[in-house]
Amino acid sequence: MSINKNIIPFPDKIQFKKAKYERIRDEIESLLFNYASSQEDLWAVSLAAGRFSAMNLKRIDGKEKSLEFFETCIETQKDF
Repeated sequence: MSINKNIIPFPDKIQFKKAKYERIRDEIESLLFNYASSQEDLWAVSLAAGRFSAMNLKRIDGKEKSLEFFETCIETQKDF
């Protein structure tokens, strides 16, 4: 069987989404850290970001999945 090298593979939508989500995560974390530094109040910025996240994730995914997400975040942080 011959291999046709002129075939262009279809883009992998999952990889595109993963890269997009990672980029957004990194940009938002950078913005929040810079804002916390300028305000000299990491605690207040963390509370505001957490509140924003908790309220919106509950609306989007429901309470159970939201709590699971936060638990995963906490467990991941323990490893570092």
